Amino acid sequence: MGLVKKDDAKTEEADAPEDPPIVKKLKEIDDKYLELEREYEKEVAKLEAEFKAKQQPHLEERKKILTAAEGDGPKIGTPALSGFWLKALQNHPAFGESDTIQEWDGPVLEYLVDIETSNHDNDDTKKGFKLVFHFSENPYFTNTELFKEYYTEEMNPYNGELVVKEIKASNIEWKAGKDVTVEKVAKKVKGGGAKKAKQKKEKEEARPSFFRDF
Repeated sequence: MGLVKKDDAKTEEADAPEDPPIVKKLKEIDDKYLELEREYEKEVAKLEAEFKAKQQPHLEERKKILTAAEGDGPKIGTPALSGFWLKALQNHPAFGESDTIQEWDGPVLEYLVDIETSNHDNDDTKKGFKLVFHFSENPYFTNTELFKEYYTEEMNPYNGELVVKEIKASNIEWKAGKDVTVEKVAKKVKGGGAKKAKQKKEKEEARPSFFRDF
């Protein structure tokens, strides 16, 4: 299917049959309804922002409790309750039901300290949001933060359908041999003989991982 030129589009619009009076009237009603819907959404966004501000102290208190280390306890993201964020993510429908988190992701997510969310525009939540994953020092990568940003746009004002226009994410600085998004597999050695068989060669192949989306 080719692209429609601007002039062609105007011609098609001019050639389109005129709406009957009842359709015109219904469109006028829809426009008035959508105007109120936009006003409602703005008020809801203000209310959400107000209550997020009220909730923040409780989130900070939770973080303080979870990250409190006692004595020689485990040096992980939430030493007070090991694997807190791993379990939280596994139980979240966006991750747990889609098998996003693999077995080899678990040990890495043990070092997850906290997750923060924010909207790109508090007055218009349809523009997208940002996730920030905070990590403690760990043997897998040097990053202390990983972010993922979703830029969205409303496609249909009548049903609120959103589409993702763009996704931005951190570049993970993996430590040597610690990249869980790949696995080492035996590489076939051409030729025969016992000597060749003993020459084990490996290559890295991509595999599913929670961290592959970054």
